[in-house]
Amino acid sequence: MQRIAVVGAGSLGTITGALIAERGYEVVLVDANAAHVEALNRSGAHIAGHIDRVVPVTAALPQDVTGEFDLVILLTKQVYTEQALEPFLGRLSPEGVVCTLQNGTPEQHVAEIVGAERTLAGNVRFSAIYRGPGESQLATTWEQTLAHSFDVGELDGSLTDRLRETAEILSSVGHCGLTDNITGMKWSKLLINSTFSGLSAACGGTFGEVIDAPPLMRAALHLLDEGIRAGQAAGIDIESLGPAPIDAFTLDGEWSAERTIAFFTDSIEKHRQAEASMLQDLRKGIDCERDFINGRVIEVAERHGVEVPFNRLAYTLISQAEAERTVPRFADGVAAFEELLAGVEPAPAEGAAAGGLR
Repeated sequence: MQRIAVVGAGSLGTITGALIAERGYEVVLVDANAAHVEALNRSGAHIAGHIDRVVPVTAALPQDVTGEFDLVILLTKQVYTEQALEPFLGRLSPEGVVCTLQNGTPEQHVAEIVGAERTLAGNVRFSAIYRGPGESQLATTWEQTLAHSFDVGELDGSLTDRLRETAEILSSVGHCGLTDNITGMKWSKLLINSTFSGLSAACGGTFGEVIDAPPLMRAALHLLDEGIRAGQAAGIDIESLGPAPIDAFTLDGEWSAERTIAFFTDSIEKHRQAEASMLQDLRKGIDCERDFINGRVIEVAERHGVEVPFNRLAYTLISQAEAERTVPRFADGVAAFEELLAGVEPAPAEGAAAGGLR
């Protein structure tokens, strides 16, 4: 692939595009933020946080894009998918593809726009925070970023040359894995987003604050359980979240509550400084991806008769903040989830520890 566009050069896209450019590929960082584009062209992409690096890059506004592209890496919020892809509909080379790395499960929508034969999908495994024109903060440790940054797959599960080439390009950031079950892997990532990003956005806290709050980690167990049951009801073969089958993470699964909480606490510790992209949008006073994350779990659950009260609460709290253009207060969010927990967890026996979970 000779020419690449990173579309949606915000927090993740700036880092991704810069490190691809640093490796010598011809890449254009495309974003609708004129001040950001100007700063990128003038001073380069500044990657701060766990590393401190400035990389010269080429950036453009969507309306200023010219020429053909062999690979379009899509990193916009799902609310902007159609308008983000519109400038590229006539600019894909004969063998050109779009690889969507967006949150949620956007691959079918992208396929409807550009064609299934031109669509790849993947997950991002590192976190970043947009810090202003030209600057993005890497919020995941550099070691973890290098170890595993992406996974990509074909919609039909095949392992093609173009998939391997895309993975090689993305490995400019960190290791990029290949999967023959992108639908199951995307739902697995959606579980993490609907759980921990949902709690971060609903409560207005970083991932570190979420894992430090025992009521929120108890709520996380319910959010995970709901998402797993909704996905399985829809016939999705959900990829494992760790060293155990996905069923181990349900409330009645093989793993105890304490073991599951310990596993996710350790996993998320590497992203302690980060906060959900939905929360970043709430801070900016703009619409977020609630419909495509917790809202997506709710949509699938409703279709298959699965009850998801914890996802509904997260969605409601995020929706209220979005409508009011405010950021949730952490204490208020914790209290809301504590109230819901009190209604669904059995009261502990006299003299037993509180919590109601195994």
